[in-house]
Parts: sequence; structure tokens; C-alpha cells
Amino acid sequence: PSDYSAEPYIYTRALIEDGRNNRVLTGPIDTHCPVHILQGLADADVPPSHALKLVGLLPADDVTLSLIPDGDHRLSRPQDLDMLVRAVNAIVRQAG
Repeated sequence: PSDYSAEPYIYTRALIEDGRNNRVLTGPIDTHCPVHILQGLADADVPPSHALKLVGLLPADDVTLSLIPDGDHRLSRPQDLDMLVRAVNAIVRQAG
């Protein structure tokens, strides 16, 4: 069981290998597009330091970091989803 389900989560070798092959925090990331990162400060699974490091690896891009003081890993509360929708809409408007 996990904090998110009564059912066990199975970690396969393929998942681990895929993670190793797709690391993004190892060097500069060139996305050539706006990036908006939403990070819950109450996230027990991904620390806010990861989001800050990610921002630092996106130096050439238009990056916005929104820290949500009481947001958890899922960011699935209505107010979190509203923030996500606003972030996506802002990027769409910016793209023209």
C-alpha cells in the first residue's frame, strides 16, 4: 500500500531502467518553450529543492515556479487544479 492507494504499487525493472535513461536533472535543459512548474511545499515524495534545481537547469527559457505552501505530491485539490488550469491558459495565451 501507499499513501495514495490501498493497492500495492509494483516497481518493475523496466520502470527503474526508464528512469535511469530519462534523467533530467543532470545538465541544462533546452525546451525552447515556456515552462511553468507547480510544486507543493508539503510534497513528501518530491522535495521543493528538486523544483529549484530544475529552474536552474532551464536558464534560456521563460520559467515560472509556483510554490504551493500546503500542496502535496498530487496537487489534486480543487484549488490546485484551478492553479494548473490558470498556468496552462497563461502559456496558451502567451503562445498566441
